[in-house]
Amino acid sequence: MNFKVLSVAALVISSFCFSAATVAEKMPENPKHVELVIENTVNALFKSAMMAAAKDLDEDKTMRPFALVKKVDGSLGFFQADDTDKNENYSVMQQAASIRKLLIELALNNQIVSSAQVMYTRAQAKGQKPVQGLSFEMEHIKGLSIVRFMPVTKELDENGAWNNKLRFQIESTSTTEKPKVVFAYNKQ
Repeated sequence: MNFKVLSVAALVISSFCFSAATVAEKMPENPKHVELVIENTVNALFKSAMMAAAKDLDEDKTMRPFALVKKVDGSLGFFQADDTDKNENYSVMQQAASIRKLLIELALNNQIVSSAQVMYTRAQAKGQKPVQGLSFEMEHIKGLSIVRFMPVTKELDENGAWNNKLRFQIESTSTTEKPKVVFAYNKQ
């Protein structure tokens, strides 16, 4: 008799747990949690992109545009235009456009959840002189779309001569919203 009571109790408890799990799966995500996940993903991608740019610039003080992506499986991907004669004739903007096209295709095929496209370029604020730096165009599938610009300056020695080192002006990084491009056609 105790066996029957325990069996019925176990059945009731297991069905209750199953129902609770099913309800939990259907409940919408907490907006704060979603926002935190997006922020962490984009910040991690930014940090990885910054380190990749530093490595590339350290070698010969030049950098071709590149992109870092977070794939659906959570792994990171990296790509840039090949170092070929054909690509040498393309401007930085043309190389960036070809990378952006690939990012859009990856997003349309639901292969990525976020992207960071990076260029070594010049920017000019209204009324200011042009500044050399890194442009990070970052997007997330769930809506975030920003561009960050980080000035890069030549480091000078005590005599005022360039010591062949570049310095990332992290404290001068600016961030602004931008229209969605990569995930513009994604339904999420």
